[in-house]
Amino acid sequence: MALGTLPVWLTLAATVTAVVVTVALIAATVVLSFRLARSRREQVERETTLTKFSSAVMNSGAMILITDAQGHIEFVNDRFCQLTAFSRDEVLGHSVAILSATVNLAGTETGVLTNFLDCLQPHWKGELLCRTNGSTPLWTAVTTSSVLDDDGKPANYIVSAVDITELKLAHERMEQLALFDSLTNLANRRLFQDRLEQALQSVVRRQNQIALLFLDLDQFKQVNDNLGHDAGDMLLLTVADRLKSCVRAQDTVARLGGDEFTILLHDVSDTKDLTMIAENIQASLKAPIRLKGQEVLISTSIGITTAPADGESPETLMKNADLALYRAKDKGRDQYDFYTESLNDRAEQLMTLERELRHGLRREEFFLLFQPQVDLNTGDITAMEALIRWQHPERGEILPDEFIPVAEETGLIMPLGNWVLQQACMQIKLLHQLLGRGVRVAVNISARQFRDPGLENVIDFALRTSGLEPRFLEIDIHEGMLSEEPEVARGQLARIRRTGATITLDDFGTGYSSLQQLRSLPVDMLKIGQTFVKEIPEDGPNTDIATAIIGIAQQMEKQVVAEGVETEQQEYFLRMHGCSLVQGYRYAPPMSFDELYRYFSDESERELKA
Repeated sequence: MALGTLPVWLTLAATVTAVVVTVALIAATVVLSFRLARSRREQVERETTLTKFSSAVMNSGAMILITDAQGHIEFVNDRFCQLTAFSRDEVLGHSVAILSATVNLAGTETGVLTNFLDCLQPHWKGELLCRTNGSTPLWTAVTTSSVLDDDGKPANYIVSAVDITELKLAHERMEQLALFDSLTNLANRRLFQDRLEQALQSVVRRQNQIALLFLDLDQFKQVNDNLGHDAGDMLLLTVADRLKSCVRAQDTVARLGGDEFTILLHDVSDTKDLTMIAENIQASLKAPIRLKGQEVLISTSIGITTAPADGESPETLMKNADLALYRAKDKGRDQYDFYTESLNDRAEQLMTLERELRHGLRREEFFLLFQPQVDLNTGDITAMEALIRWQHPERGEILPDEFIPVAEETGLIMPLGNWVLQQACMQIKLLHQLLGRGVRVAVNISARQFRDPGLENVIDFALRTSGLEPRFLEIDIHEGMLSEEPEVARGQLARIRRTGATITLDDFGTGYSSLQQLRSLPVDMLKIGQTFVKEIPEDGPNTDIATAIIGIAQQMEKQVVAEGVETEQQEYFLRMHGCSLVQGYRYAPPMSFDELYRYFSDESERELKA
């Protein structure tokens, strides 16, 4: 068959095949074109994304570092350069360790290195002090992640660090306020207790010994009152510096408040060392301090306890040191004392005594005695002093020296003192009615009572309910009370005077009142303390003081009473120097109400016979 004469169907098939092939080629071309376009679009997108990422890293507010697996810096962003003042050339290729800085922590002398190599871990977060190209390092919050190679090992580390210096400084300021005394910058009570607990844990681990010292300044209140609070603050600052100079760097000096200081001594070998330290502290503090143009002398009382010998808990040690301090203060100024078991026994006795005092008040176990005051010129009884006694159901009669200090410390002196005032007024009013004549009664007011703003009302109530005329009540104030807040004391004396009662300064010569101060006080009488009368006329200094007190009273036109007169020689001395009012066993012992009534009755009979 000739070619020109092919069948129609073959021609049609050839045509269809050609069309199909053409369409396939076109389709393939279109698909390829589409794929090429998509690849180019993805490439553009990847390039755009990488550009964005690069821009974000470079312009990030955080410092970004990229290191190799060994910690050599390969990349830093602009923020890194801004904050550290390092250029890229200065850090690229160097170990990240060059950014490590030293921070000084409490209790360390050399400081602690915050090593940037520590953060090169697959996943790490923390705070590091970053060295800068200037003088001041900066605190950073660091986050680290790693880039892994085909074997799953870190090939690179990406370190992101945010500047938290201001936040850190603010936190440190808050810690300073929370843990340190704002005036002296010494450790406060909270920090001291924390360090004491740590020291006690060290005692258990290392089998060493520590010591705790409690200190109380002896004349701080007088300085504060006389020179002002600014001078008081300067005094405390000076004391703080001197205390720190007396101990080692590893020891802790703290201010618990007011004029109370504590010292924690580590690794103490024996009590001889503690004795030397205590004496060194006392010698250091006694050096004159110049405040507002005046030289001030200060001293301290110190209580000392050790661990583990005296106790192994913070509460026990602080209680022991406080007990030792209390006994040191009892000895007088500028003393130190060590804790002993007997102090604990004494503390338990005081607690028992306090409990029994409360029961005694409820059960009315207290009673009054009266000791007359005599006028040497006439022989008349001009007044009598009310003296409290405690008739204990088991121990018998207890003198006030044993229970009054406990009552003062616990606050029981308020109801006890008010009871004495009320009973003294009632019993003397009854004596007036029985005798048909009046005589004064002197009632001692405690320091706590004297500070009570309502004392005037208490006195007025006792006078009104008893019916005693105010001129027959004598309120005795210890001279030492006037040195504490003189203006407040003057106001209280004025309020007492408004009740109509007589005011007497008791134990005159043992306080710190100036003559000028006395002239301005509403005081009617002075009492010479038994301390000065007791040694008359043998003791030269006390005799001179007694003579001076009598002279002051005469100069101020005030009456003076000598207490504790027991001998003829004392009476003669006092009479010759112009003191005619006396009180003591030479004339009469303290007496109950019934004995006092008989005493007055016998006196009346003697006068009638005469």
